[in-house]
Amino acid sequence: MNKKTFQFFSMKNYFNKALIVAIILLSSPVSATNSTAHIQGAFGTLHNWPIIPIAMMLMPDGRVFAYGTNLTGLQGAKMYYTIWDPSLGTGNNAFTVLPNITNTDIFCAGQSIIPATGQALIVGGDALVNGLRNYANSDVNIFDPATDTLIRQSQQMAYKRWYATTVALPNGEHAILGGRNDRFFAGNNTIPGTVASYSPIPELRRADGSWHSLTTAVSDYAYGALGASSWYYPRAWVNPQGDIFILGHYDAAFKLNLSGTGTITKYQTTRPKAGRWELPSVMFSPGKILSLRRDKIAVVVDINGTGDPTVTSAGTVSMERLFGNATVLADGKVWVNGGSFSGNDLTGATLTTELWDPTTNTWIATANAAAVRLYHSASLLLNDGSVMTGGGGAPGPIKQLNGEIYYPPYLFKKDGSGELAPRPAILDAPNNTISWNQEFAIEANETIHRVTLLRLGAVTHNLDVEVRFFDLSFEQPNSIVTVKSPATANIAPPGYYQLFVWDSSGVPSIAKIIHIN
Repeated sequence: MNKKTFQFFSMKNYFNKALIVAIILLSSPVSATNSTAHIQGAFGTLHNWPIIPIAMMLMPDGRVFAYGTNLTGLQGAKMYYTIWDPSLGTGNNAFTVLPNITNTDIFCAGQSIIPATGQALIVGGDALVNGLRNYANSDVNIFDPATDTLIRQSQQMAYKRWYATTVALPNGEHAILGGRNDRFFAGNNTIPGTVASYSPIPELRRADGSWHSLTTAVSDYAYGALGASSWYYPRAWVNPQGDIFILGHYDAAFKLNLSGTGTITKYQTTRPKAGRWELPSVMFSPGKILSLRRDKIAVVVDINGTGDPTVTSAGTVSMERLFGNATVLADGKVWVNGGSFSGNDLTGATLTTELWDPTTNTWIATANAAAVRLYHSASLLLNDGSVMTGGGGAPGPIKQLNGEIYYPPYLFKKDGSGELAPRPAILDAPNNTISWNQEFAIEANETIHRVTLLRLGAVTHNLDVEVRFFDLSFEQPNSIVTVKSPATANIAPPGYYQLFVWDSSGVPSIAKIIHIN
């Protein structure tokens, strides 16, 4: 595919591309030698990566932009970044390694997809001070998938940020929350000491690239030094009222109003079970967040109401998965993999994975992985409905310069054969930008029984605040159905979305990417 024209490809080219993806990805080796693949899913073969994919973002052309380490798996992203093309499989030729010429170390940066362009926005990252790592920078970089270039922007943030969260807003702007500025270092005979400091003042990046600080929304507890390291990738999402909801790492929740110079408010009655910054949370449905907390507890935080959010039980996971990942699948279920009950070490690490069904509020065990995924691992839903999971290390017990693809149960025949099921195909869908609350038609090669929509993912450090999931309704099953896009930008931020159609057996198509703006 011509990189310069990927946003404007013809329907014919799209379906040729989809066919290639279907043939290559779904014919990859899958460990489905028993009768449980339709219940537990299965993993493909462990394969090499040129770097540790600490951060992964799905681009509108179906490729994955990733960064995090050098070519030997050492900390730092100042030298290289990687692009993986799933349509080429998982061999060496599927990966392109390019030089980072921005002079910014984007290790542990904040990231989001720019809604209007489909480019990747990367804010902050690491810095060397007196030869020591893990300080911060205020740089802003943009990855352009049309040219595969990473471009440093002339306008920087007002504050340095390492481990900040970037939230896509309903108006196409971005809010930047949290992050550390300086690290603590006691000092020695040759290097002076430094005191840890943080960046508890949010910033807004406007669509034109300019910046605005929310100076009256400063909070050490919501996204600063307090609240169990709240600066560490704050868990934050736009709520249906247009404000930002922040789920504290420990036991508090906040609302950030973006008007003027900002207002931060602590909810008085919303007190989720104690959590940790190493545990994942993900929005699995409009205004609903699945959050793993301490002691194997899972909760659903509902932020749809106008009052304080409510917290209800989501059952119990099999183990406390510190540094694990939670991924919303194409059917709206949440798959959790990786982690360790003892932190970033092999003592409590697990190869087990599990699946949460929001309809029944139950967990089931799913297939076992080949490699442990701990600190600096990531998992990302791909356009064929599978999940790329990879990375871990830098630092860590193992440098995981590898990945493996998880194939969820919905990709297999239900007869227990372990064979991949035949799939429906989207023949026609919107090729131009659509708006909210807009009806549009979808045509498939067979009767459509379900339509789901997911915002493209951008995951790092067991956090993906980009993803949104919608079950789109229609009147009756047919090969051509009319559905309506999500009602507002508050529940469906502008950007690029994966559109899946499903057959009568519960098997999804390859996703068609649509643009809502």
